[in-house]
Amino acid sequence: MPLQTSGAISLSQVQSEFGGSNPISMSEYYRGGSYVPTTGSGSYSSYQANLQSPQYYFTNHGIVVWNGSQVANVSAGSTSATAGGYTYQRGSLYTTISGKYSSTSYYYVRRGTAATSINTGIPSSGTISMNQFYGGQG
Repeated sequence: MPLQTSGAISLSQVQSEFGGSNPISMSEYYRGGSYVPTTGSGSYSSYQANLQSPQYYFTNHGIVVWNGSQVANVSAGSTSATAGGYTYQRGSLYTTISGKYSSTSYYYVRRGTAATSINTGIPSSGTISMNQFYGGQG
């Protein structure tokens, strides 16, 4: 759970959020160091594949469809795409449909939010003050 955004923050709260060793040293908590990350992970929906309506799929030809709309067109064979603030990941094979001249493989697809920058108020070097940890997350 991120640190509070106002009020006094103690060194033990910083250590509880980010980890670290005793005795606590402020030099352990530079942004981008061993304990303070620069990005937070995104979150993903479960893999889905449905060739009916609504449609969710990723093809071997580089087409990504989410909720019935094509959201990305990437190079054939790609396993991920980023479009509209989301990242789409190709999952396992759902089905292959063969046509007269070619076949198309349809894969499960997972949509997630991209990783975001976090802990931007915490310096990566120099002097650190406790109020720079407001909202910090480990």
